[in-house]
Amino acid sequence: MIKALKYIIPLVLFVAIAFLGWQLYKYFQRPEEIEVLPSRPGDVKEMARLCSMEIYNEVSVLDTVNNKVMFAVQKQSGSITFDIENIQIDDSGDTIKIVLPREIVEVYESNEKNAWEVIDTKAIGPMAFLRSNKFTTAEENRVKSKLKAKAIRRLYSNGTVRQARKDAVENLTRLMEGVYRKPVIVTDPTPSGTPN
Repeated sequence: MIKALKYIIPLVLFVAIAFLGWQLYKYFQRPEEIEVLPSRPGDVKEMARLCSMEIYNEVSVLDTVNNKVMFAVQKQSGSITFDIENIQIDDSGDTIKIVLPREIVEVYESNEKNAWEVIDTKAIGPMAFLRSNKFTTAEENRVKSKLKAKAIRRLYSNGTVRQARKDAVENLTRLMEGVYRKPVIVTDPTPSGTPN
């Protein structure tokens, strides 16, 4: 036993000193220098938008694609904005005249947890029991694309876009009166919006 300790103690001390030396080496080693090159922007497109309305919606969908039925729930987010960078402004007189541009309606799947939840799928038609109930990614994307188009049509039909354009006229009037310090008249050529 004593003979074994005679060899173990120096071995343990040697390993401890080697480990300590390695740690000290890492601590005092200079970090690598990083060369930072000047950046060159490729294509920069800046767009100023007047946001008139944020959208949040939770919709259910029952759709058929390739003889398969899907029932799902999607949480949608979006906005109705106006491109004020390309706005028509007549500032030649003592009153500023502005024409409200076309609205930009964006609806997309929310980034919340469980934003897309498939409740049930089923194959239908002849020989349905031989086919899979599962939807492919392409089939799911087809369902989501139809759902997005339907949501945008609903925003036009239920008056949401009309309200957003009305709010944009009021907001743009206040904003431009502060900028120009003159009376501002904002006209809306399409109060109900322009669906695609």
